[in-house]
Amino acid sequence: MLLRRLGRERGSVAISGLLFALALIVLIGTGVDMAHAFIVRRDLTAIADDAALVGSQQIDVQAWRQGRLALDGPQAEQAAQNELAANPGITGTAQVLPGSITVQVKQRLPTMMFRLVGIPDLTVSATATAEPKQP
Repeated sequence: MLLRRLGRERGSVAISGLLFALALIVLIGTGVDMAHAFIVRRDLTAIADDAALVGSQQIDVQAWRQGRLALDGPQAEQAAQNELAANPGITGTAQVLPGSITVQVKQRLPTMMFRLVGIPDLTVSATATAEPKQP
């Protein structure tokens, strides 16, 4: 009786092992996609920080002479856009507010495992804000 039962379950360990290996591959692939997105986000944060810093250094000279610290809006925005243009594949915007500049950057990156469930790419973004400081 026991031998007949074991004979019918022959190969069940191989199938279980195959399913486990498939699940492990999907899990590792998902981890690779997520890790890639976090690395790209770190790089985008550095780019946004650099662009915001460059923009915040564009001081309005007339306001400075009057004893006020203010940004020259058009120059600050242009300087930030020039900094972003040095990085191909990245889209970004710079917005000048009365006392600060905010830079937002985005990048689309292809996925490996998420593609199998209908997500061919991810959009990763980062934002940075800078304001001029009195020396």
